[in-house]
Amino acid sequence: MTKNVSREIVEFILKHLPEHPKDIVRVTAEKIGVAVPTVHRHLNRLIKNGDVVKTGRTRGASYFLKNARNKNVVLKIHPGMEEHTIWQDYFAGSFAGLPRNVLSICDYGFMEMVNNVIDHSEGNSLRIMTQWENNSVKIIVADNGIGVFRKIKDVFHLEDEQESILQLSKGKLTTDEDNHSGQGIFFTSRAFDVFLLSSFGLAYFRDNKEEDWYVKSDPEETRGTAVTLIIALDSKRDIVKVFSDYTTEEPEEGIPRFDKTHVPVKLSQGGEERMVSRSQARRVLLGLEKFRHVILDFSGIETVGQGFVDEVFRVYHNKRPDITIEYENANRDVTFMIERSIPHDK
Repeated sequence: MTKNVSREIVEFILKHLPEHPKDIVRVTAEKIGVAVPTVHRHLNRLIKNGDVVKTGRTRGASYFLKNARNKNVVLKIHPGMEEHTIWQDYFAGSFAGLPRNVLSICDYGFMEMVNNVIDHSEGNSLRIMTQWENNSVKIIVADNGIGVFRKIKDVFHLEDEQESILQLSKGKLTTDEDNHSGQGIFFTSRAFDVFLLSSFGLAYFRDNKEEDWYVKSDPEETRGTAVTLIIALDSKRDIVKVFSDYTTEEPEEGIPRFDKTHVPVKLSQGGEERMVSRSQARRVLLGLEKFRHVILDFSGIETVGQGFVDEVFRVYHNKRPDITIEYENANRDVTFMIERSIPHDK
């Protein structure tokens, strides 16, 4: 084969690979009029030289340019798999030019979410996609495992999978306390502009620009778990600020402690359910003993019952006086019910 034909094959692959990540070999062979094995040989040389990256195997294989921004990487989960290696091998180059604060958030969220898949998903396949727009980047991390909400429900014997979302949103919730602190999803969900966690028909959505959050049905019916992270390329968010909002420094040790949480009470509400009972209150309070400072956010809550607020602001306060519980975004009716239940000595 002449050098001109070889160069033509290589140039065609590099130019058209973004539009043909799965069938570049066939398209190249047909366009240039050479045998498929010949194209494979040149493609393998590009992979060896680091110009092209291959993900998946045999018929499911996909190829993309090393410096391409939009990627769809599929990897088999295996013992010893490391999230930082995946970041360096496939994604670090694409993110290198971002402002330091945005890069730090993307790096942190990527590492935490991929590590969760490796350690907790119980699946055998990991898919990571990046989608770049003019003013934002989207990172999607998905697996084919047991499902995050189902696993939390089973491990902690919760009432349903929606309650898993409520408990997960508080932070410090992990199914593997020996190796994980339960902070990854909490901080990741607050660092990005948009955070979406989907699993088997249920989704937890946070819009941090609009300060909105809710549980919704997942139209994609995700089999396993998928996390979608979106951030503006000119975002002013700072991961250190996100951490500091929920940590205090121990005077004696000088070590920041994650001891503050923000609980969206609305996440505990099923449909048109009214927050009136002590059992509902105990659901909101579950796990808060891990914190020193709790902020209950009543956005979207129209009314609360006497039993609910008494359980939170009097009974729980008497049991755990070391924990400060504050509230915010309560309407007039909710505020009235809360204030009449707070002990006079508080």
